[in-house]
Amino acid sequence: MAQDEAKPIGPDLSRGISLDQLADGKMLVGQVGGEDVLLVRRGQDIFAVGVHCTHYHGPLVDGLVVGDTVRCPWHHACFDLRTGEALAAPALSPIACWPVEQRDGKIWVSEKRFQKRSAWRSRQWFPQGSAGAAINKEWPGLSPRLESGSGWRTLQSLEGNQIESEKAH
Repeated sequence: MAQDEAKPIGPDLSRGISLDQLADGKMLVGQVGGEDVLLVRRGQDIFAVGVHCTHYHGPLVDGLVVGDTVRCPWHHACFDLRTGEALAAPALSPIACWPVEQRDGKIWVSEKRFQKRSAWRSRQWFPQGSAGAAINKEWPGLSPRLESGSGWRTLQSLEGNQIESEKAH
């Protein structure tokens, strides 16, 4: 399956690129050690993270940067640019992060940071008043995994049924 093993694209970020190549609010795909890396600039801060969403491998370079987060264009998973942590479903696993250094008008990216898996936090996965929040309140040990749109619709449907049954009694 040679076609599945794509070669890294873009400049070698470990050799540095000019700061002028990355405008504020923009993204650029490069590589470090044979791995694709997404550079994101927010003012004076520059972040280096994995290029693909951990949910369905969506291209984060096509996503939205909002504050210090990047959102996947496919299912709107949200990742912290500073830590790589998955902040919003449907992604549960973090994206990789690389340390970034700015010196002599250049951006340098070094070896990937060790990424420990973060704890799943229900308060970030479900908005207040959602069925998921109700499930977590009633059964605090339960960690529902919603990896598809149908799961969310099911929880919304359960919430609606719960409201209907409360009105009936």
